[in-house]
Amino acid sequence: MRQMRRSSAYGRRLQMTDRIPCINPNCRCTAAQDRFPGSTSIICGKCWRAIPARYRARWKQLKARDRKFTRLRRKTQYADPTRDTQWWSISNRYGSAWRTLINSITHYFTASEQPVGLEDFMKENGLG
Repeated sequence: MRQMRRSSAYGRRLQMTDRIPCINPNCRCTAAQDRFPGSTSIICGKCWRAIPARYRARWKQLKARDRKFTRLRRKTQYADPTRDTQWWSISNRYGSAWRTLINSITHYFTASEQPVGLEDFMKENGLG
């Protein structure tokens, strides 16, 4: 059964509970919840191509490192219990790097191009 709920993050737009919205609040793309379990947002292809190349390069870099360390972690010589604190530290650093990147991408789509207060100033002076 589909349920509708008002999403405070996206203002006036209604969101289906079985759909995941794009990270760009101005984009109306969604994805099925069962394709991305545990995710709260996605980035659609159109928005992915719209972000600066440095964000896409950083994403690619983090994915490559994640695959590398996942392969290493599966090997018996690296899966030693004495290395758990080392793997925990690596996991924390990668988690922090991913959060920083996601926040940067979200900020790219949500940041206003005009400084705060500029719109009111322009209206007061008859410029906008």
